Amino acid sequence: MSKRKSEPLLNRPGGFVAVYREWFNSEAYRDLTLLARCLLAEIHNLKVPGRNGHIGFSVARAAERLKVTPKTAGPAFFELAEHGFIALTNGDDDHWKERLAREWRLTFERCGNREPTDDWRRWKKGQPVVKIPARLRKTQNSAGKNYTKTGVKITPERQTGT
Repeated sequence: MSKRKSEPLLNRPGGFVAVYREWFNSEAYRDLTLLARCLLAEIHNLKVPGRNGHIGFSVARAAERLKVTPKTAGPAFFELAEHGFIALTNGDDDHWKERLAREWRLTFERCGNREPTDDWRRWKKGQPVVKIPARLRKTQNSAGKNYTKTGVKITPERQTGT
């Protein structure tokens, strides 16, 4: 019997983004809108090893990458936070005044010396991991039409021992 040489791995530039079936097939992921799923892929693509928790991504940049308006992109961040896939680590309502993007952490990836928190596992239909108040999600403009507010204050989690 001859030994067959194994095929070499593809040598593609830029690395790869690992998608684990555990969270990909979860009820929390399956409940996400397509826009939120696309945003999660964009955030995951921006993660650099050793820098989870410091993923700077603004609503404006997300809108540009997803080819939608900021008013459309903003709620996708809320949705990912409510479903437990991302957590805000740095940034508040005044953060934009310094022209800095909010920083996010992917909960299914290691962050510093900490294991993944996998907050998405705690999500249940009607029971979000992070509650975004409805009054902050919806407001009315001067014409009386509802729109989604993107400048919502979400309290950053406290980082310890990164």
